[in-house]
Amino acid sequence: MKKLIVITLFLISINSFAQNKTTSNNYYVVLYTIGETWDTTKHYHEQKYFNEHSAHMSSLRKNKTITIGARYGNTGMIVIEAKDESAAKALVNKDIAIQNKLFKAEVFLFEPFYGGCVKETP
Repeated sequence: MKKLIVITLFLISINSFAQNKTTSNNYYVVLYTIGETWDTTKHYHEQKYFNEHSAHMSSLRKNKTITIGARYGNTGMIVIEAKDESAAKALVNKDIAIQNKLFKAEVFLFEPFYGGCVKETP
């Protein structure tokens, strides 16, 4: 009888976890590199569509879609929250700088090792 109760509780907890996972957003890493239309003779703020790109990033930050962002080397990186990969790619592709190939963007599922590894910033 004890085994049956333990197994039942275990199955209920797994089902509860699975339901919570499917209803919440996932995290996605977006890696940005310069695209085909980047003009190497100009500074980044002089690039066509750069101001629009900055405005797009600003709106994602204000909406708290971006969890974290940084640059390293020649790569930009953001972590965003989205329902699924298609939704994440749609957010990225709204950027006119992506549409006009100023930047290239790759989207990857980001799975933190432990709950609470990603926290909101003030």
